[in-house]
Amino acid sequence: MESVNSLLERLKAQSVLIDTVNYPRLQFGPRNRRYYFSQVLPEKPVPRNQYREEEISYKTVMPNSGTRYSPVVIKGGARVGSFLVELGESDIGSEFTGQAFDALIDKLGQDTLTSMQEAEEQLVNFTDRTIGRALAEYREKQRADAIVKARIIRKGANNYQEIVDIPNPDGHRVTIPSGTVSNPTGWYNDAYDPIVDIREKINWLRTEKGLIATNCVTSMKLKMRLASLPKVQAYGGGVTVIQGNLFGSGPNGTPGVVDLAFAKNDIPQLETYDLRFFNGDGSSERFMDETAFVILCETGRDTAIDLGNDEPIPLYNTIGYTAIGRPVGEAQPGVTNRAIYKDDKPPRIEMQGWQTSLPVVQDPEAIAVFTIPDPTPS
Repeated sequence: MESVNSLLERLKAQSVLIDTVNYPRLQFGPRNRRYYFSQVLPEKPVPRNQYREEEISYKTVMPNSGTRYSPVVIKGGARVGSFLVELGESDIGSEFTGQAFDALIDKLGQDTLTSMQEAEEQLVNFTDRTIGRALAEYREKQRADAIVKARIIRKGANNYQEIVDIPNPDGHRVTIPSGTVSNPTGWYNDAYDPIVDIREKINWLRTEKGLIATNCVTSMKLKMRLASLPKVQAYGGGVTVIQGNLFGSGPNGTPGVVDLAFAKNDIPQLETYDLRFFNGDGSSERFMDETAFVILCETGRDTAIDLGNDEPIPLYNTIGYTAIGRPVGEAQPGVTNRAIYKDDKPPRIEMQGWQTSLPVVQDPEAIAVFTIPDPTPS
């Protein structure tokens, strides 16, 4: 019969646990917890933890015609930015103990092929949930902040805090005031037309930046707010005018009316992202702010996520990448993991994981964000 310690050491020797926390699919989240922004900032190992990213694109310039032997005309503006990348540290620990530990011993005691496989799966799943996914969710939170806020705040123990500013071109992040509860403005005013804001921003991206909008994403709260507005309903459902006032009719007040309104205005279909993560105190927070409306554009940056023996995952129009550097104590980039068997009371397996990472936005002009704050109390 294999002991807990020997099982753990065997899995470590076979690199099973370290492969678990570095599995490429992990960046996209499990089936029921999709990490939305991993598709536009996919993960990429980098050889150094500090470097200057020179491929920060702001615009592409049309080349000149010329004769076969004429000199090339030098034009500026195609690649005009750089960004100092300083990767940050994050870590987490967990303990495999209590009833889960007793269940593992029971499986090993059965000493059958099936029970041994179940014991291995139990340890692998624990590593995945408490270490691998936890660190992956930290990376997704940083991606969301980089896109929505153009700012990442690193916080840690002993009042540690560091602010990382992401390239943020003028005009790409706009706040539309919502007024007060008794005197709402903007998207909270029933006479307002938010489709005009969205359409004008998409047109601005196309005419001023040469970029085509491909994705729109917001919270369900803001999508339902859009659905409640008579002027949105006029595009996607219908309204009745009574004594100069607009009243909704048809399939109004539902997400479908927004989809119809966007389709009629050649706006990409609106997706919602309301995923939350849990803190150690039992509270939860959103990955993407509930007040954000994000527009992403075509960039021409395509990549494929290598899955080894499985088919690669193609990604199109990425806006950069999430740099995965070399964690402390390791020779190669990646997420690292330690698992130690402890036989004092209570017997347990102590696990730790840590990483060195940062999202790198290479196409900052391919992002536009509206912030729609809640109306303030009257």
